Amino acid sequence: MQSHALSRRAFLKNTALAAAGVALSACAVPTAPAASTQGGAVAPATSPVEIIHFDRNVPQDLEFRKELAERFTQDNPNITVKIEVMPDDYAATLIARIASGTAGDCFRYGTHYGMANWALRGILQPLDDFIAQDGYDLSIYFQGSIDACKVEGKVYALPVNGHPGWSAIYYQPELFAEAGVAEPTDTWTYDDMTEAARKMTKGTDQYGLWVAPYYEATLTPMDAFGGWPMDETGTKAMYNDEKTIAGIRWIYDMMQTDKVALANPSFDSRVQLWSSGKVAMVLSGIWEGSYLGDATPADKTLKVAPGPIGPSGHRGGFMGCNVFPIMQTSQHPYETWLWQKFICSKEVGIENVQRIGEPGLRTDVWEDASLIDDPVVKPHYELLKIAKPMPVPANGRLSEIADPVTQIYSGIFLGDIEVEAGCAQIQETVQAILDQPKPGA
Repeated sequence: MQSHALSRRAFLKNTALAAAGVALSACAVPTAPAASTQGGAVAPATSPVEIIHFDRNVPQDLEFRKELAERFTQDNPNITVKIEVMPDDYAATLIARIASGTAGDCFRYGTHYGMANWALRGILQPLDDFIAQDGYDLSIYFQGSIDACKVEGKVYALPVNGHPGWSAIYYQPELFAEAGVAEPTDTWTYDDMTEAARKMTKGTDQYGLWVAPYYEATLTPMDAFGGWPMDETGTKAMYNDEKTIAGIRWIYDMMQTDKVALANPSFDSRVQLWSSGKVAMVLSGIWEGSYLGDATPADKTLKVAPGPIGPSGHRGGFMGCNVFPIMQTSQHPYETWLWQKFICSKEVGIENVQRIGEPGLRTDVWEDASLIDDPVVKPHYELLKIAKPMPVPANGRLSEIADPVTQIYSGIFLGDIEVEAGCAQIQETVQAILDQPKPGA
């Protein structure tokens, strides 16, 4: 797989601006011109149109997307897709463009970055009418991915590609052999992984495990221990639940009690440790096939096993979907919808693996002969069948949660705050966000 310069943590941090800056309450959303119709049904334009598609400044993503745009136009001669790049300050630029009416037709985002916030403000185009008109079959996708693309029952995007969270164990078998430790299996529990990490830790010269301290990453052990950040209604925080606290405590123990993992690590630290052979296991997601694959030392090997089974009896994780929602102000929403369907095709979904590291979220992509036995992809498959979406507040304010929670996590994982006291702070912080009205209300 090719390496890509994607920094999920940096992108997520930027999208936090969508919480504070997407106030946009002073910015009325203009109405788009009516689409052309035939007998009441929307139809593609018969004269040439141009779709503006905004994407992140990631070279591999952009190169692939431009190639796809050319192929799409070959099949749809009247439609040209122009790929434009947002600068590094992605969210701030997007907000400014929305406010000025220059946000184009669709843009790169993630359901797990707080898409609901945009939908509830009336900024995104619902797709239900297009789905019904074209008889588009949503059952081709993993159910959790479609659920993640819905806000208050309406579909606001198609799941282009994604993952079931930080859901697998990436490991270097040579380090296991040196320590006389058996390699991970699909029946491994958190106790098994913890014990293996202890045996392979050599002070700061070698860590047995790397585990992320960020809000979205902590959902994996939290879920495995039977906890969750909020209840099913999205109105009550659950950081006072013992099972939620247990998941956070496990991370704390890895970093501070057992000291088998780097305390409160940066996102890039796992690549640095991996490339120097100083970490035996990394609990992370499918993107590591690119990141860690290219950083594996010449005398080492990358192998992948499913994430461990927690006390709850299941593996933890969440459905993260990368999407390109259509702007409500798009002058060509149906043509943009056709583009969405194209980049969600089975063919493109399979190509995504080699080009950007994450397969499409159609079941026929993962079950294709070229991927079904791929040792890097396969460990994530079973979890995708049951993964639930990242918990979304009823008021849509997901993007406001990650940064304040991660800041408190910092104190916990550095050992400055006791686990229970830190979780109590998070409980208060998250509940205050859940108690706020819907954006724009």
